Amino acid sequence: MKGEFVNGICKLNGSGLQLSANDHLTVSRSELKYLIGLKDRLYLLHALDTLLIPDAYGDYSGYSVRSVYFDSYDNQDFNHRLTKEPFQKRIRLRIYNPTDTTAKFEIKKKWSHSQVKDSLVVSREHALEMLEGNFESLNEYDDPIAELGYEICSSMAYRPVSMVEYKRRAYTHPQFSTRITLDNELRYRNWEYGLFDDADQNYQAVTDLTETILEVKYDQFLLPYIQTVLSQIDLKPCPISKFGTSRSLLNEFYY
Repeated sequence: MKGEFVNGICKLNGSGLQLSANDHLTVSRSELKYLIGLKDRLYLLHALDTLLIPDAYGDYSGYSVRSVYFDSYDNQDFNHRLTKEPFQKRIRLRIYNPTDTTAKFEIKKKWSHSQVKDSLVVSREHALEMLEGNFESLNEYDDPIAELGYEICSSMAYRPVSMVEYKRRAYTHPQFSTRITLDNELRYRNWEYGLFDDADQNYQAVTDLTETILEVKYDQFLLPYIQTVLSQIDLKPCPISKFGTSRSLLNEFYY
C-alpha cells in the first residue's frame, strides 16, 4: 500500500540536548505510524539525508532512546489501550544515555491520530526517586505538568512497569515543523534493571532486525517533495505500541 496522508497539527521544540532541570517542552501534533521493511528503510534514509536535517538530539548516525513506562495499580493505561478507549495517556521517564544527569518526565495524551506531549526535565536524583514510587519531588518544580503528574501518579499509585529501548534516526525541516523518525532494534526488559543501568543484557527483541517503525509528523500539511518520497515505499499500518507491546510481552499484570 502506497503512502496516504491527512492534515495535522504539529508544534516542535527547537532546543538541543542541553536541557536543564525544570525545562518544560510541549508538543501538539498529528502522528501517523507505519511499519516498513529494510529495502524501504535504506531508500528513505538516503532520501532524507539529502532533503532534511537531523533533529537536535543526534546526527546522521542517529541515537538511542530509553524509556521507563509507569501505570496505575489497576493498570488503567494498559487496559484503556486494550479496550481501545478514544482517549489514552502514557506516563514515562526518558533518557538518551545512561550517563545523563537529567531525565524527561513526560505525559502523553492521545486522541486517534492527534496527541499532546508535555515534557518536564527533572534531575537524575528525582528520576531515581520516581522509579521507587515516590513522586514527592515533582512538588519541587513550579510547573503545571509537575502538578498534574504528582496528582495522577500519587492518587492512583503509579509505579514503573516496563522499559523499552531503541535506535532512532530523526529528521526535521527548519520551517514547516516536519518531523520524521525511523525507529529500529526495538527491545524491552523489566524496569527493575534500572533506567540508568549501562549493562546491555536481559533484553528481549520486539521487532525483527529488518523492520523499522516510521512516524510522520507535520504541521497542517506535508511538503510535496516529502510526500513524493514517501509515496514510493510500502507503508503498512504499524500495530506496534512501545508501551502496549512491552506490557503484553512482560506479562506484568496486577489485577
